[in-house]
Amino acid sequence: MKFNVNYYQSNVDCKYCKKTYKTYKARPVRCKIIGEDTDFMPIYEGLNPLLYEVAVCPHCGYAYHKSMTRTYGPFLLMIEELYINELKTSFDLCGERTIEDAIMSYKLAYLVARSAMEEPLLMGNFALKIAWLYRLQSDEKNELHYLQAARDFYSKAFASNREGEERIRFLHAELSLRIGDIDEARKEFSRIMGDRNMSNKYRKYARNRWEDYKYTLAPTVEAGEVNEVSI
Repeated sequence: MKFNVNYYQSNVDCKYCKKTYKTYKARPVRCKIIGEDTDFMPIYEGLNPLLYEVAVCPHCGYAYHKSMTRTYGPFLLMIEELYINELKTSFDLCGERTIEDAIMSYKLAYLVARSAMEEPLLMGNFALKIAWLYRLQSDEKNELHYLQAARDFYSKAFASNREGEERIRFLHAELSLRIGDIDEARKEFSRIMGDRNMSNKYRKYARNRWEDYKYTLAPTVEAGEVNEVSI
C-alpha cells in the first residue's frame, strides 16, 4: 500500500481461524478531539477513529475489539456455534470505512461478545458506541434504541475500580435522561449528587447535567414508557 496520510495497515491474527490479515487503522495524529457530548462521546474534527476500532476477519467473519476478554478455549466453541455457523455472508471491512461500515463492524462485535457471554459492561460499551455512530448519521430512532440497550446493560454492570463504577452510575442517569426515562434519571442524578463517597468530578457532572435539563430541555422533553430492548 502506498503511504496514506490518514490510515495505516495493522496486521491482525484472527482469534478464531488463526489467519493473518491487514486492516485500516486511523493515524492518531489525524484525529483531533474538539469536544465531548454529555454521554462522553468524543467529537472529532476530521477523521474519527471510532470507525476503525473493530477488526473484522475477511476470511471467517470473526469481529474483534481490544476490550474483549473471552477469546480463547471454550468461548471460541461457543462463538463458532452461535456466531460463525450463523453467518450468511462474508464481510470485507478492512479498508476505508463509511459510518455504515463502522456500525456493521460494531454489530458483529456485539454478536461475538454475546455468543461468548461477555460482561454487561463491555456489552453496554458496544451498544453506546453504536448509538454514537447513529448520532453521527442523525438517525435518532436507532440512536435511542441503542442508548436504551446501553442503559439496560449498565444497570447490570460492575467495574473493577472506583472511577469505572462512578462512570457507570453517571451513564445510567445520563442515558435515562436521553431516552426520556425522566423519573429514573432524576432519582439517579439525585443519588449521585447526595453521595459523599462519589468524587467531586461526577457529583459536579450530575449537578450540571440535571440543572441544564431543568432549565433548558425540560419543557420540550416528555417522559415516555420505556421497555428493555435487545439488539
